[in-house]
Formats: sequence, structure tokens, C-alpha cells
Amino acid sequence: MSRFNLLDEPWIGVIVDDKGRTEEVGLKELFEKAHLYKDLAGDTKTQDFVILRLLLAVVHTVFSRFDSEGQVYEGIYLDENFRQLEKVDESDADTYEDALVDTWADLWERGSFPEIVGKYLEKWRDRFYLYDENYPFFQVRKEDIEKVIDLKTIKGTIWGKNIDRKLSESANKEVLFSYKNSSNNNKEILSDQEIARWLLSYQAYSGTGEKVKFLKGSKNDSKGWVYDLGGLYLGGDNLFETLMLNYCLIYEGSELLNIQKPCWEQSSREIIENNLSGNLQDNIAGLYTVWSRGIYIDSNHVDTDAFSLRSGKLVEVNHKNNFLEPMTLWIYKEERKGQGDYFPRKHQAGKSLWRSFGLMTLNFESEDEKKIKPGFIDWYNFLEDNMDFPEHKLSINAVSMKDDGTAASWVPTDEILDKLVISNYVLTDLAEEGWIARINEAVDLTSEVVESTYRRYVNTIRKIRNIQGTDFVNSSVEDLYFKIDQPFRNWLASIRASDSQSEKFKEWKDTLKDLVIEEGKSHMRGATGRDYTGITEGDKVVNIATVYNSFSYFIKRQLG
Repeated sequence: MSRFNLLDEPWIGVIVDDKGRTEEVGLKELFEKAHLYKDLAGDTKTQDFVILRLLLAVVHTVFSRFDSEGQVYEGIYLDENFRQLEKVDESDADTYEDALVDTWADLWERGSFPEIVGKYLEKWRDRFYLYDENYPFFQVRKEDIEKVIDLKTIKGTIWGKNIDRKLSESANKEVLFSYKNSSNNNKEILSDQEIARWLLSYQAYSGTGEKVKFLKGSKNDSKGWVYDLGGLYLGGDNLFETLMLNYCLIYEGSELLNIQKPCWEQSSREIIENNLSGNLQDNIAGLYTVWSRGIYIDSNHVDTDAFSLRSGKLVEVNHKNNFLEPMTLWIYKEERKGQGDYFPRKHQAGKSLWRSFGLMTLNFESEDEKKIKPGFIDWYNFLEDNMDFPEHKLSINAVSMKDDGTAASWVPTDEILDKLVISNYVLTDLAEEGWIARINEAVDLTSEVVESTYRRYVNTIRKIRNIQGTDFVNSSVEDLYFKIDQPFRNWLASIRASDSQSEKFKEWKDTLKDLVIEEGKSHMRGATGRDYTGITEGDKVVNIATVYNSFSYFIKRQLG
């Protein structure tokens, strides 16, 4: 029996006011009132990122076929379920792309989503049941899973406490101080709403420790496409604006002529066969709803019982130069001299997003370095060139899932989150002498001061104190980055397009100089007699006083 339809049942958490009050809503209500909600409010931010991509898959699919008035584009042919039957002809490409951009502008001006979104979702109502024997949402049918798992055994079983990432408890090790107690299988019990949310998260971040595979002998098992991303997205003043700002159309790698194929427009059998045969995701709705697992949930499950699912690994999405993905950082990896490829780059724990500002904002190629910026930045640059936006603050949000570093399992262990606030005019000033170049200069200067001048200073102190290993130096460097972090964010957020670049740059150099010199002095305050006696290097005596004087001299020379 079909139960718990995600179009109507409340399961997506949203923030409804400036006080942070939250509610749960179904998909149809979310699109009807997206302009009234401040943001998503799920169990974790990584989960919110996955749900944001699900919502964007709906937006991409609907408005690749219909304009803001709910009219089908000229040259688009649909079946009775609003499914597109043929690709747009190459000869009509320019006209179609112009129509898509016009629709974006009309939707932005309207400030809310039109009824056509709800009408489209109604056409696919039978694909949005959490429990269903034929088309369970984001799951395979019983006959699909039985091809790789004997359901009479416990093979391929994943328990509720394992997919609940607020808990993440395995069968072998109990989590202390968990938000659920161990009595009456409480850790295994999930509400239908929780199951729906964690199901999406598990498809996105699942590791590789499971044994069951749909493709026997595969060496290319998926751990979740989103798991490998340095996820990035723009935040608007409300959920409608956030969705629209990340509804990317024109960017390096976009495939606007391809038919949008979200997972609910395909049967589980089609999804498995396409995955195992190596068919690439050639459309963004398909990429945003891609599976890492063939998951089976017993359609007779009730949410008062302990929850479990059966899971088999699918093959991972192509990572190499997959610029269809607009919501990630990219890193260039050279295989041999002059030849290499770009791959998604996860965010690094403890490293602030502004330290990757160049990766986020520049396309750059030289003999020594190659960079390509995320597609959503390309898209926003296009919007600024073609829309009449006033100057306002934008937030750039970063989301990644940290792993355990073990190649055999890649167990998710923690979230990596960050946020930058910047003027939209500053973010899109790409002139050779524009703000982006100037901010990158400030980032590079900061890195040089910390990684070269300050690191050399604390490394000499390490030698004077006869401290073994590199922990003292590395922790000192990270402490300085921590103290620089908020002042840099404040400086970045304070920039206006009309400000004098030289004055703002000097402002940051002065701030940086004060912070670094003060941190350098902190090592002097705890100095001992040994520090002042020092050590002999060559024909010189080096002590904490001489090394501080040298350090202070170089900092003032670097920063003025």
C-alpha cells in the first residue's frame, strides 16, 4: 500500500521568521510559500544542502519546459505527465536559451513560484511515496534488491542509528552522550519524516564500507557524489531567492539542451541499468538526484518499530572534468608534465573559505598553476551583467562532509561549514584591476606573511627551545590564522564597490600587521632564560630577542 506522500506530508524543516521559529512542510507547500520562508532547517547543514539540490532539481525540470506563466516553450513537446519527449534542436538553441533566461528574470521579478510547479508535482504524485511497492521515493523495488541480496538474511542491512548522522552509531561501538537513549531500541526508531530526510542524506554521503554491490567486481563504488564536493551555494534573503540564485543556467559545463531527467521520472530498474552501463549524467536534475545506493525499505514498515534498510552499492559518477556540477570548488591534478584534469575539491577542516578565494573566483592558467571557478559564480556574473541588481550583501555558503580518511570505508565523521559575506558588486568585479584581483592579492599577501615570515619565526623559536617535531609550529600558525579569520571576514564584508582600492588594501595591511606583530610578541611574554641564552647558528648567537627583532623588521617591510 502506498503511504506517506512527500508532496503533502510535512517533512522538510524550514525557518519561518526572523526569530528562528521552524516548521515542517511538504514539497507542494514549500514551493507555494518559498518566498515566506527564511531558509531550510533540517537535522544538519549537510542534509539541508542535499534537500536544496532536490528542490533545485524540481526547479530545473519544471522551468526547462514551462515559462513563468506555465506555458510550454515553443519547440518543446511533452507527454501527458509533462515529461519532455525530445531534445531541443541545435538550430533552436539560442532561442531556447534566451527563453530560459527570460523565465528566470520573470520569476525573480514575480518573487514567488507559480502554480505550474505544483501542477507538475501532481503529475508525478505516485513517484513521491516514501512507502510503495512500485515506485518508492529514492529507492529500488523488492525485485531489484533481491537480485543482489537474500532478504531472508541480514546481508546489506543498515540500521536506523547508522543512517542518522546526528548519532552515527555502528553495531560494534556505542556512542556516548547521544541525543537518544539506548532503551527499547530507541536509537533505531525514526519517524517517517526523519527517514525521508536521512534517506536523501544517505544517498549523498554513504562511504564505501558496505559489502553488497550491484556490479560484482566493481573497483569504482560510489560513496555519494555530494560526499566528494566542496559544496558551495549563494544565500538569498529568503528560500525563494536562495533557490533562484542557485538555479544556474549559463556557466561552463551547463547542458541546457539536454532533457532534464530527475530520478522520479525514471524507474528504479532504469536507474540501476543506466548506472551499471556507465551512462553519464548529462543533465543537472539527474546529477542533483543521483543515487549512490540501491536502497530497499520494506513498504510495511511502521515508524514505531526499529528501522532498517537494505543497501547495495552503485558505481560512482564520473569526477574528471565534470563541469556540469556548478556547486563545488575544483582542483587541478597533473598526471604528467602539461597534462592533467580537474576534480571536485572538498573543503578542508580548519581552513577558512576565504583562504580558497582564488579557487572560488578566478579562471587562471599558467605554466605553474591552473584554476577554474565554480559554475554558480559564472552564473552570478552573468546575472550581474544582464540584470539590474542594486548593490547588496551576498552570502557564499560552504558545506562538506568530513570523512575518517580510511580508503576502505570513508566513514562520514563531521560537517565542514563556512560562510562569507560580500557585496554583489565586489564579487563580480572581474576587471584586471578590479576588486576580485585586489582581494586575491590580499589573500596571497596574508598567506605569505603567515606561511613564510611567521612560520620561519616560530620555527626558530622551536629550535631555541629544542622542541621536537612540527606540532608547535603548525599549531602556532593555525592559532594565527584563527585570530586573523574574523577581522578578514569583517574587512571583506565592509568593502563597497565605490571604495578606494588602495585605501581598503592599506586598511587590511595595517590590520594584518597589528595582528601578526601582537601574536609574535605573545611568544616573548613567556620567554625563559634559555630563550634569551639562545643557540649558536654558524658564527651568530640566535635568541628570542634577536629573532623577534628580525621578524618584526620583515613584517614591517612586507606590510609597510
